Amino acid sequence: MAVKRVNHTGISVSDMERSLGFYRDIFEMEVIFDSDVPANEPLSKVVGMKAATGRVVWLRAGDTMIELWQWDQPSGRPLPEDYVPADKGVTHFAVEVDDVDALYQKVVAAGFHANVEPQDLGLHKTTYIKGPDSEIIEILEDRATDEWLMELTEASRKRRAGN
Repeated sequence: MAVKRVNHTGISVSDMERSLGFYRDIFEMEVIFDSDVPANEPLSKVVGMKAATGRVVWLRAGDTMIELWQWDQPSGRPLPEDYVPADKGVTHFAVEVDDVDALYQKVVAAGFHANVEPQDLGLHKTTYIKGPDSEIIEILEDRATDEWLMELTEASRKRRAGN
């Protein structure tokens, strides 16, 4: 048994239409599934919430998906205002694009927050933005090759070992 790939990233949203305006319209992701979900015992057991109901939308970009959930029951808590990438747990997901500067401009023009304009970090050109529910999203142009990553990993191992 081996992990084949990450199938999707799930995001709990407070307003599905607003989030669709962001992911579908600004990020230009394709909606491939949109369904109201009535209470059902198997789902409630899987997610660990009693009488869970809501709406789920799957959006596709290439071979990956984003799953948006607007839960009607139970209602969830918003992320804390001071939520940062150093907090424990899943703190962000990354979207690879052909032109990070163009998407950054589109996001900012639509009134969403970006920490800074895209920065060239070598392995990739990137910035962090916040989505409709303050979820942290990295947008990037990826330049990393397996060989480059192996070289950097080996150099870090040697530094940690004191070599």
